[in-house]
Amino acid sequence: MTAIFYQYTKEIIRSPFTLLLMIGMTVFFTLIMSSAGSSHIHVTVYSDSLGEDVLNERVSLLNRNYEEYVFEATSKQEANRLLSAQGVEAVVELKASSYVIHSAFENAPLMYMVQPVLESHYLLHYVEQVGTAETNDDVFAFESQAMEQKTKVDEQLRSLFGFTLFFSFFTMGFTILTILELKEDGVWNRLILTSTTKTELYLSNLLVAFMLSFAQITIVLVLFATVFNVDFYGGFWSLFLVMVPYLFATMAFGIFMSGIVTSSQQLTAVIPLFGTSFAMLGGVFWPLDIVDSEWMLALSYGSPLRYGLEMMAGATYGNWSIDEFLFPSAVLIFMGLAFTGIGIRLMERKSV
Repeated sequence: MTAIFYQYTKEIIRSPFTLLLMIGMTVFFTLIMSSAGSSHIHVTVYSDSLGEDVLNERVSLLNRNYEEYVFEATSKQEANRLLSAQGVEAVVELKASSYVIHSAFENAPLMYMVQPVLESHYLLHYVEQVGTAETNDDVFAFESQAMEQKTKVDEQLRSLFGFTLFFSFFTMGFTILTILELKEDGVWNRLILTSTTKTELYLSNLLVAFMLSFAQITIVLVLFATVFNVDFYGGFWSLFLVMVPYLFATMAFGIFMSGIVTSSQQLTAVIPLFGTSFAMLGGVFWPLDIVDSEWMLALSYGSPLRYGLEMMAGATYGNWSIDEFLFPSAVLIFMGLAFTGIGIRLMERKSV
């Protein structure tokens, strides 16, 4: 086992391009997505029934109460033009006691993002008209707390965690690819003839894949903590613990993928396919809150990235208790055990 570790270390030192590429891609996409996520959300509004002064007053009130949004008033003609040209995802028609969201396409994400804000605004407006001052304060406090809990998502950290786990999947898969290459080149059979057992061969290669992915994630997290001064809400060191079940599950899935393909070339094509699919289902590219399809949400429970992302978020801005980590950890460990057993059995039964 020591010789295999030594050989991998020499290869990484000799050719660190893949590891550096995955780290660089993680940093690049995180910075791009987090900067987009941290900017204000622009919402175009208009009204047929409200006067210009009343509309401007409503817009000013919305901008003052919800600082993460920028509401901009315009005419109905301009709003329709923007919708037709798909210059915006949606526009909002404000009325005296209700609103209508007109979307440029079906299931526009902006609809689901702005709807809680408008519901809160009109509820407060209604209570101000019919309730007492004390009731207004109570409802305002309740609504503010509900909105804060609903939207408490750090987009920068969500992007950082998502892309860190996403690219570590590639590192894990391409490292496990070495097992197939060893078998195809005949090196695996020659190693078995030595004092090294087959169990040690599997274990050493899998430990290298695990440690390399762990090191990649560590480098990225330390880089963002020190260079970019990212706030981890006091949960920085907890991240190194909660990502272990995720890495175990992805390592096991790499073994499973190696078992179902017939060559290393096929595995090279399969890794990006599964990695991208898991990322899309797991909420890396977009929050799962905006997904409206029930069957897509059901499929997301089969993605290890979903559980890894949830646990890393829970360890930081989610402020999870220990009990909340038990279910996703148990699912990932079950995935790891199941895929490891099936994958190794498939690899041993086929001749490469």
